[in-house]
Amino acid sequence: MTEFPRPTADAARAPLIATRDLVRRYAIGAATVEALRGASLTIARGEFVAVTGPSGSGKSTLMNILGCLDRPTSGSYQFEGTEIADVDADARAEIRNRRIGFVFQNFNLLARTTAIENVELPLFYGPSPLHAQHARAAQALERVGLAHRAHHVPSQLSGGEQQRVAVARALVNGPDLLLADEPTGNLDSRTSAEIIAMFRELNRTSTLTIVLVTHDPEVAAAADRSVTFRDGRIVGDSAAAATGSRRSAP
Repeated sequence: MTEFPRPTADAARAPLIATRDLVRRYAIGAATVEALRGASLTIARGEFVAVTGPSGSGKSTLMNILGCLDRPTSGSYQFEGTEIADVDADARAEIRNRRIGFVFQNFNLLARTTAIENVELPLFYGPSPLHAQHARAAQALERVGLAHRAHHVPSQLSGGEQQRVAVARALVNGPDLLLADEPTGNLDSRTSAEIIAMFRELNRTSTLTIVLVTHDPEVAAAADRSVTFRDGRIVGDSAAAATGSRRSAP
């Protein structure tokens, strides 16, 4: 197994994420679908970025590539200064498990497993003894305000509580990056606001970088930066717009 390298001091000053001219094509029967058409994006450590756009615009494809769940057809993706194309499958698996946390719309919790056991799942293949894994899972649940629900199964939890368990599971390995794909899609507006407020708090109180895919403009507005996709291309970036405004100011 090839271990993914921890960033050097120089690399630690580089962007957490840097993509250049990402292209992703899929063959569907005799047809070819181009899901990404040259996406270039830089995300610094500690940013909270919303990725928006209509269905089929390339948002989820980008998310899968950033999470090392998929690989681009061409182009470059560097994570913590390392070119992902240059590392093997074992190293990519290590990135997914230890450096990136994932939160999905459908929670993806095991139905017959308690909240704390769901949170412990990413720790099972690590070197820590069981008592240490349990302590880390309990700490992650406390971090999202659910310590008192640790021994409840998902059917005993509300939708918002289930998503908090999913967030705790994403945080339990102390990731550098949190990827959230429509995390409020199955929640009512009040609970959605609570989950997004929790993301903002996590982002502000640590160096956690958050990239969140959403169709909801109110959710996107909570992020510090918004990147808009259409037809596989980036067509808007509030960070670039802000830079342009500063440069044009008298």
